[in-house]
Order: sequence, then structure tokens, then C-alpha cells
Amino acid sequence: MRHGETEGQSSIRYHGSNDVPLSDVGRAQIRALLPLLAGVAFDAVLHSPQSRARESAELLVDGLGLDRARLRADERLRELSFGRAEGMTRDEIDRAFPTFFADYEADRLDAFPDGESRHAFRRRVEQAVAELVTEPFQDLLLVAHRGTLRHAIGGLVGVPMPERRALGVELASLSVLRHQDGRWQLDAYSLLP
Repeated sequence: MRHGETEGQSSIRYHGSNDVPLSDVGRAQIRALLPLLAGVAFDAVLHSPQSRARESAELLVDGLGLDRARLRADERLRELSFGRAEGMTRDEIDRAFPTFFADYEADRLDAFPDGESRHAFRRRVEQAVAELVTEPFQDLLLVAHRGTLRHAIGGLVGVPMPERRALGVELASLSVLRHQDGRWQLDAYSLLP
């Protein structure tokens, strides 16, 4: 699940390593997901340590009546750092770094200006998820960020790298994966309440 809208307008701003809290709108978005998750007693709720993901996870655990002992932060689930572009909109990035997106999307650049390498980010997330899914959980909820979830979902179900960029992963959306017959399958993608 992706966290809800933030005080820093995560719907339009590149908040990667910025630690921005949920807004009231974001809290309402997360609470609206509760009916979709009713009756699922998650063995664990893993989340990025960033406050927007942590608070989203806490709201869900409390709303489902689960023990907070099921919450666990994992540093590897944090979002990609956008470096000097942190907190900017697409238009602001275009003005500050005019050729950036053309070069980045053509794979001539591996990172935002002074940001984290996207290849290192992908490896970090895929390694974390590969380890997490080997733990003996029946039902696991992972609460994180758009980029993190793109690589988590894409890595498990085998979406090739270029196509992962098209995975939408909307704010406060839920995707459901199931392990069956030795492989992962996507049962629902970016569900909204």
C-alpha cells in the first residue's frame, strides 16, 4: 500500500528523502481503505521509516484493531532520494535542470542531481522484498512509497525495468499479490476505496 497525501503535496512534488507528514486529506484516504482490509489479521505490517509511511501503517493497524507489535520499520523501504530536486514539482525541476528529464528517461543519467542512483535503489528494494517474503507470514502488509512499490511489485511478478516506470501506484492505493504454485501473481493493482 502507498501512503496517503502529505503536507508537502506528494501528489505533485518529488518527496523522496524529505520526511513530510501526512495531511488531514492523507489520513482520511488511509482510513477509507479500512473496509477493503477488514477481516485480514496481518501477521506483520512493514513500513518505510519515513513518517508518511509510518503514520499510514499505524492508522491501518489501529483501524483494524491489530496489535501495534505487528508494526516493523525497514530502512530499505524508504523512497529514492531526489537530491537537489527534493520537494520540487516537475515544472520546477524542468526550470532548474532543463535537460534532466530527457536524459534521465533515456537512461543517460542514473540519478537526480546529487540524488541516489536508481539502480542502487532498485537493488536495495528488491533485496529487502526478497528477504521479507521468505519470512513465515501468512498475510503481510507493506506500506511504502511509489518508487519502492514499483520495484517491490515489479520484482516479484517479473515486470521488466523500463515498464516499471508505468506502474501508477496512486496515493493511498492497495495492490494485492499472492504466492501460488511457486510464483507471485498480481490479484489487484492500485485499488482505491
